[in-house]
Amino acid sequence: MTVSFNKDRQRWMFDFQHKGKRHQGYCLDANREPVASKSAAKQAEGVEKRKAAIGPKVADPREVTLGQVVAVMQTRWQREATWEDKKRQAREIIRYFGSATAMREITADRIRAYTDFGLAQTLKVWTGGPGHDRDRDEEELHTLWKDTGRTRSPATVNRYLSLLRQIIGQAAAMRDTDGRTVLDFVPQIKELPELKRRARPTPEPVLETVIGKLPPHAGEAVILTLFFGFRASEVFTLEIPQVDFTANGVWLAAEDVKDREDAFLPGSSEAMAFLRQLVEQAKERGVRRPITYRRHPNSKKSGEWRPIAGARSAWKRVMDDVEKETGRRYRWHDLRAAFITHIALTSGPVAAQRMARHSNYETTQAYVEVADKIRRGAATDAAARPALKLIGAKKSP
Repeated sequence: MTVSFNKDRQRWMFDFQHKGKRHQGYCLDANREPVASKSAAKQAEGVEKRKAAIGPKVADPREVTLGQVVAVMQTRWQREATWEDKKRQAREIIRYFGSATAMREITADRIRAYTDFGLAQTLKVWTGGPGHDRDRDEEELHTLWKDTGRTRSPATVNRYLSLLRQIIGQAAAMRDTDGRTVLDFVPQIKELPELKRRARPTPEPVLETVIGKLPPHAGEAVILTLFFGFRASEVFTLEIPQVDFTANGVWLAAEDVKDREDAFLPGSSEAMAFLRQLVEQAKERGVRRPITYRRHPNSKKSGEWRPIAGARSAWKRVMDDVEKETGRRYRWHDLRAAFITHIALTSGPVAAQRMARHSNYETTQAYVEVADKIRRGAATDAAARPALKLIGAKKSP
C-alpha cells in the first residue's frame, strides 16, 4: 500500500511493510507539518522508509552489555526521587562487574560474590556539604568522604541488590530483531535477612529541644514533618503548587515519593496556617520551595535563598547535645515515627496506616506496637501484683 488521503482527518498518510513490520502515520514535511500534496506525501513516505531501513536495533543477545542496559534504564531512574542513590549504586555495580561485561556472564555465582563484596564494604559519609559537586572524580574528592569504619548492614546491601535485580529484569525483557532473548536464564537474587527494628519515636521533650536548637530552615522542616508525617525527601522537596488551601492539605506526586503512588495528605487548621506562613515567606524570597536556606547575611558566602536536600550537619550537632543529656540519638525518620505512633495512640491502627501511607499493615505494625493501649494497660496491671506492692511498702518510712 502507498500513500493515501484520509478524508476524515484531512491528512496524507503512509502505510507500508518493512521486514514483516507495518509502519503507519501522517506524512510530514521537514518542519514536521502535514504535507499538502500527493507528491510531497510520497517524499515523506520515502523518508519514513529510509528511517525503517536504518532504524535502531537491539544488539545481538550475545553482545548486550551491562553498560548498555544501565544506559537504557538511566532515563527512567533520573525521573525518580531516589536518583542520587541509584546513581551511586549503579556506579559500584558497573565498577565491580565491568561496563563491557555481557549480561549473560553475570551468573548466580558472580552475584553471590558481589553480595559478599558488598557486605565487606565500609560506610562512607559525605562531609563536603552542598557546595561541592559529588559527581566529580572520586579520587579528587576522596578527602570529603569520611570512612566510618562500619561495614554495610544487610539492609544497605539489599538496596544495591535491588538495583542489580532491576538491571537483570530489564535485560531479560530485551529482544533482538528476530525475537531472540538477551538472557536464556535469569539468575535469582535473594534478599539478605535484615534485623527487624521497631520504631522509636522521638519523645516530646527531645522534640522541643530539637526545634529550639536547629537553624530556622531545619526547624521548619521538623514542624512540617510532625504535622504531616513527611519523609525527609518529601519535606525538603515540597513546592508551593503542591499545597492546596482549598482542600486543606498537600499533594504528593507518585514519582516524588517512596510509594510510587499519588497521595493527598490532609492537614489540620494549625498545619495549614503554618504552611501558609511558609508559602508567603517563600514568595517573598522568590523561590518555589517553602524550605530554603541562605548563609548568614554577614557571611562572605552569603547569597540567594536556595533549596536544600536535608539538614544532616545541623541534625548531627543537635543530636550530639541530645546524646549527652539522654544517652541516645534519634534519626530524622524518628520524627515520622512520632507522627505515626501519635496517630495510632489517638485514632487507632487503621488511621495510622492510612496517614503513614503504608500499603502493607505489617509496616505500620512496627509503629502501632509502640502505641498499643492494650499492651500498655497490661503492663500497668502487671505492676499491680501483691508481690510488687511490697516494694513500695519497704520504701515507706
